[in-house]
Amino acid sequence: MSIDFALKQKAIQLRLEGKSYTDILRQLQLKSKGTLSVWFRDLKLPPETKRLLKNNTARAFARGFFEFNKNRTARIRSENEVSYQKGIREVGTITHRELLLIGAALYWGEGTKFERIQGTPSVVFTNSDPEMIRVFLRFIRLILKIKEERIRSGINLYDAKKITISRRYWSDVTKLPKERFYISQLVSRASAGKRDKRRLPYGTLSLRISNREEFYRIKGMVAGLAQN
Repeated sequence: MSIDFALKQKAIQLRLEGKSYTDILRQLQLKSKGTLSVWFRDLKLPPETKRLLKNNTARAFARGFFEFNKNRTARIRSENEVSYQKGIREVGTITHRELLLIGAALYWGEGTKFERIQGTPSVVFTNSDPEMIRVFLRFIRLILKIKEERIRSGINLYDAKKITISRRYWSDVTKLPKERFYISQLVSRASAGKRDKRRLPYGTLSLRISNREEFYRIKGMVAGLAQN
């Protein structure tokens, strides 16, 4: 029996078992699909083999699609990381003036601009993002030069069971003593069930400074941004 005949018989057997051309070439270490086409030219496939081929083709497509998605996901993650690191480099080290502009812009978006008819207006900045809170505190401490004891903090908490853990969390973020944090709001039982507590597990934080001059100073910074 010649080698070609033995290979042909083996190839036919594999084909009858529902193997694809690619599987047969790999298993028999052949290089040309044309050779298989010649060998299978007069081969009549029974219904069971056709069913196996159809199923195998579907599985191969699914594997290929999965591998494509896997590779695409890895590529996208890599591209995202490159863009992320590029953004970090583009910012670089923030100067004193840049911190002033950033603080003013943050207050423009998240600060209280309401001027009381009676009483002293307060600088009030509220957010749930710990990194944003840290940046705004840098603005308060380095640009406004507010003394630590004048910074008050209120926690808008939506889960009354987490008062202690929330105080500890925001104290770690702000480096302010835990006793400085008061609970400014507790949502009622009726509305608590409608709120997804996972979105704001530590509530939102309000930084408050009761100082008329600093309130109008920041409003002036915001006006300066708007006029540019």
